[in-house]
Amino acid sequence: MKKNKRIILGSIIGFIGITCLQVFSTGHKHVVVVEENTSLTNENKALTSENKGLKTSVASLEAKNEELVEDKAEMQEMVSEVIGDLDSTKSVVQKIKKELTDEKVTNARMSSGDEFDFQPIKLPSEDGN
Repeated sequence: MKKNKRIILGSIIGFIGITCLQVFSTGHKHVVVVEENTSLTNENKALTSENKGLKTSVASLEAKNEELVEDKAEMQEMVSEVIGDLDSTKSVVQKIKKELTDEKVTNARMSSGDEFDFQPIKLPSEDGN
């Protein structure tokens, strides 16, 4: 019987030992998981904060982009007006050039008076009479 008691007692001690080892092993793993969870929670908070900052930056950039789009539209309108003014000025300049060309042609046809080379009339001399 003593032998049976020793076997039973050894089995119980072995069972309790294995159970304790399992509890300690599981406890250690739980501590590691909790530490990782805390670390990930902190990283998540930091990323959330950074994300809020980026959202603010994006909103600011979108507002600036909208301003630039409006400025671009205004510039395009101004360029269109300038092009219209240039076109009207171009037509005026062309009219002036045509008038100047016509005036040159008219002036070229006019006599400069060189063909009329007048010689003074010689009066009869008093001695010759």
